[in-house]
Amino acid sequence: MNRYTRSAHLTLLTFTLLFVQAAAVRADAVDDLVRAHMAERNIPGAAVAVIRKGRVVKQKGYGVASVEFGVPVTNETAFEVGSVSKQMTAAGIMLLVQDGKVRLDETISAYLQGTPASWAPVTVRHLLAHSSGIKSYTGLTGFELSRRMTRDQFIERLAEHELEFTPGERTIYSNSGYNLLAYIIQEQSGKPFMDFMRERIFRPLGMTKTTERDPQYIIPLRAVGYEWRSGRLAGRDGNLTNLMGAGSIVSTLSDMIKWEAALRGDTFLTPATKAESWKNYIYNSGEPSAYGLGWRVSDVRSHRLVGHTGQTAGFGAAIYRYTASDITVIVLTNLGEIGLPGPFAANIAKQFIPSLSLKTVKDSDDPDPDRGRLVSDILRRGLSHPANAEHFTESMNRSLRSTRAQATADRLARHGTVSTVRYVEEEKTADRTAYRYLASTQKRIFLWRVNFDDAGKINEIVLEEEE
Repeated sequence: MNRYTRSAHLTLLTFTLLFVQAAAVRADAVDDLVRAHMAERNIPGAAVAVIRKGRVVKQKGYGVASVEFGVPVTNETAFEVGSVSKQMTAAGIMLLVQDGKVRLDETISAYLQGTPASWAPVTVRHLLAHSSGIKSYTGLTGFELSRRMTRDQFIERLAEHELEFTPGERTIYSNSGYNLLAYIIQEQSGKPFMDFMRERIFRPLGMTKTTERDPQYIIPLRAVGYEWRSGRLAGRDGNLTNLMGAGSIVSTLSDMIKWEAALRGDTFLTPATKAESWKNYIYNSGEPSAYGLGWRVSDVRSHRLVGHTGQTAGFGAAIYRYTASDITVIVLTNLGEIGLPGPFAANIAKQFIPSLSLKTVKDSDDPDPDRGRLVSDILRRGLSHPANAEHFTESMNRSLRSTRAQATADRLARHGTVSTVRYVEEEKTADRTAYRYLASTQKRIFLWRVNFDDAGKINEIVLEEEE
């Protein structure tokens, strides 16, 4: 080996060591961030993974899976993943598409008997993209897991409700659609939904700990779910909804890493199938939706994000895939309503993609200064301040009186008074226009999304990010 070759090898080794050291520093920063987030939001336990360019750079459990028994969270702790299940149900449908047994643009009546005449225009693609208009059973009575409804009973009960809009016109998040997709899987595969998922997805991918959440089953190392209510930790509501294809999956961090590995490869789903799943659904108007087929698809500060969050009683989960940077963050927690796994995952991603930071966001000239002043006044006062009520719709006022909203308000108040509010951008979709504002206190930056109804009242105000 000549001196030039030795020099090249030493240079390569130096760069490799520097890369490994930098990754370790970031991983340690993740530990600090996770523990701080858990302490602030009173999350008993969490499992976190970061995958960079196909290599796992972080895989760790934090806190406890059971407060009562003091059982620590590990990589094998089983968490409910909520609506993260939807991407798996969607994958089941796409496998049947690859098999030639399902067509995305076929009407669902071709696969499901007993659907009402009003559903005649609804296609499989509409269900996958939350664009069917079929009312979500969330919040309706009669869809409890304890009822053990059959497919026919489920369809009959849903059919009592009119379509909320013309299929393909817009998006309203619908758990009903994903239960119907699970029934389509059953019909076209000839197998119970979960048997199909095990045979075609979980076992082939080595996801041997992934199953359904039904309490009647004994699941090794299953975490206990909690909520934060009235200033204390409480057990979750035991009256569970029949989530089926919409959110019934239980998984572990180790299995979710295997799921991510399968998504990176081309043997499970073909490149064409993945491209179809991860492109924005197009409305009848030609405008793009923020949803694909089982995945949310967005652009965050010039970084493409394909991901999803999930929340069930007592649990929260997120998988965020920043495709251009090739960074994936997986978060599983055993706290429900106020755990907010999405912002949790986003802040972890910022440790590896600094340009995602809210500190890089530039403000813009507000095209409507009066609207900007109104939003500024509301954020400075705090959402629940009585003076804000006249500017909110009645449904918004009701939501702000909820336990969850009050807990969030109390948490935000601990970060001090809002000192500045800056307009960032406008985002138009087929059915709404949203406005984003950055609000800063001495301790923290918050990104808010605000929507107004036709009467000029705020009908949605969402805290999207904070750091």
